[in-house]
Amino acid sequence: MGHNDLQPVVISRYPEVARHLEWLAQFGEARMTGSGACVFASFGTEDAAWSVLRQLPDTMQGFVAQGLDRHPLYDCCAE
Repeated sequence: MGHNDLQPVVISRYPEVARHLEWLAQFGEARMTGSGACVFASFGTEDAAWSVLRQLPDTMQGFVAQGLDRHPLYDCCAE
């Protein structure tokens, strides 16, 4: 996976983001979207993702989403 240059800055200034990343890191590589609106991790199976979501503390919100290998508009717009 890539690297988010903003992540160290955000976690140093926003302890809540750091706590969420730390919790999620128990289960895999925890990452931050863009400027930190969300944190996420990738799981090998949907069952694994649901298992982690069931353990989510009451103070956090989450959901399971399926990733895409390619943007849905790629085939219609690629030249």
